[in-house]
Amino acid sequence: MNSPFPVSSIVTRRAALLAAGAGAAVTLSACAQSVHPLSKSSESASESASASESASSSASASASSSASASSSASASSNKSYKGPLKFDNYEKNGTYVPATETEKAKNVPKPLPPEHMNDRSPEGIYEFTGFWLAAINYLMLTGDSEPLKKADPADVYVKQFDEYVRLYQDYDGWAYGADTLMEMSLLADLPRQSTKNPNQYTWSANLTFNQDLKAHVDGSAPHKIAKSEGGRTYVGVEYKNGVWVMLTGHEAEASASASSASA
Repeated sequence: MNSPFPVSSIVTRRAALLAAGAGAAVTLSACAQSVHPLSKSSESASESASASESASSSASASASSSASASSSASASSNKSYKGPLKFDNYEKNGTYVPATETEKAKNVPKPLPPEHMNDRSPEGIYEFTGFWLAAINYLMLTGDSEPLKKADPADVYVKQFDEYVRLYQDYDGWAYGADTLMEMSLLADLPRQSTKNPNQYTWSANLTFNQDLKAHVDGSAPHKIAKSEGGRTYVGVEYKNGVWVMLTGHEAEASASASSASA
């Protein structure tokens, strides 16, 4: 079974295609392989390798260091995150007025980094992914990349969406017709940890592009922004220096491939 493109690859390819005015659709296929759930047992297993194979996961966890135990405890929640990805941490200034064919949006709610976004836990990955996606949707409606920079300190994705910043700043353009470009639904209860790099995780998902969103550019006909409906994908993230980072398409695919080869 072929692996799907990671969401980061789809999003950046989408930005490149749209910036060039291309109409090619991104092909999506099946599911990522050779990863295991992010949980108390998965984090403690590597630190309790000397324990008996018959020892329970709770016994292994108790043998871990206190720092590891604390991290594992936050990651061992039985909560299921499966379903539509939700994000509701916005700065609101005035009544939101959606954009139209003739006017830009006003008072677009601005996504703020959620409290647990950098926690090494399923909740942390969930909040980080929600903020990352909300920041891209916000950029599409405003041309403001500030929130995305907080989720992308290396400016990897900020650069990919520079054409949309320029749409607002240089061409007196804007997006209209919908409140979001992308929506995501998680297909698994929890993210899964790479078998090759314990700091990397993937989460199977379904990504949908809003077909109603258009771009107004002064002096030209409305341009349909979404070129495909989307489909099966996965979120690829890595924990670096105390924060989550969205992997690039190349990094995520390489990680998934390495895990598959070691299976």
